[in-house]
Amino acid sequence: MTTNDDRTTTADTITADSLAADMLAADTLTADSEAPVHREHDDQSWHASDAAQYHAAQAALEAVPAPAPAADRARKKELTVLWHTFETRPVIGLARTVVMTLGGCTHDEAFQVLVDVSRHTNIELREIAQRLVDSVDGPPPSGPLRTALHHALARLESRSARPDTAG
Repeated sequence: MTTNDDRTTTADTITADSLAADMLAADTLTADSEAPVHREHDDQSWHASDAAQYHAAQAALEAVPAPAPAADRARKKELTVLWHTFETRPVIGLARTVVMTLGGCTHDEAFQVLVDVSRHTNIELREIAQRLVDSVDGPPPSGPLRTALHHALARLESRSARPDTAG
């Protein structure tokens, strides 16, 4: 409660007074221009408004272009590649271990040997990895793959045997 010049006002009377003044001003504006506008919202006007909004939203959604078929094909191809990657990652890890055991090399060097064999044989890396893993308990890999693996390990050994001449 605030006292000013022997008058007492409260927040409620200020709000009510300002609201009444706003309403009076609105009535005089409408009285000057035309008859006061008083709308009652019946069910029909609400339904019409809802229907108009629905149709506007539907038209806006239809205006959005559909994804291009090429983009869908690219997405499907990418998902297929990712799926194959997740399927073959454990097999490639096991093949790295086989190469590390055969060549006495590091994890990264074993992967480079597998990549080298893939380049020289024109066989996909995951296929080489699968053949190496299968050869642990089964027959050895085919002649060309075995030869490419032998040459890749020899190249790795010659690179690591050379002294570092940089510096």
